[in-house]
Amino acid sequence: MSSESKETRLKQRAEWEIKLQRRLALFTGKGVDEKKIARDVLVKELQAKIKESQRRLRAIAAVEKRTGELAAAKAERLAKPKEDALRAKKGAPEPPPAAKPKKKKTKEEGAQKA
Repeated sequence: MSSESKETRLKQRAEWEIKLQRRLALFTGKGVDEKKIARDVLVKELQAKIKESQRRLRAIAAVEKRTGELAAAKAERLAKPKEDALRAKKGAPEPPPAAKPKKKKTKEEGAQKA
């Protein structure tokens, strides 16, 4: 039952919390010990699903935040006039010319030095 949608995850978490509350109410109504309630398989499963949903919601929120930051940066970049960008390019120093390729030694030059 996994989903990338925030709304769906919120609904799922709410459903699991309701089921957990019902299960805990059932046990407390019967007068079951806290240790036995904590060891109940269904209680553990529901708690795990709630935790997993919370982790996923935090991840979704982080993605939304990052998307918003990127959109704001893009809007700022597009709002900047193109003339300023061209001036910035012209004012920037040019990269140094590429180094000259080294001359390869021939067999004759190597024999003269030896």
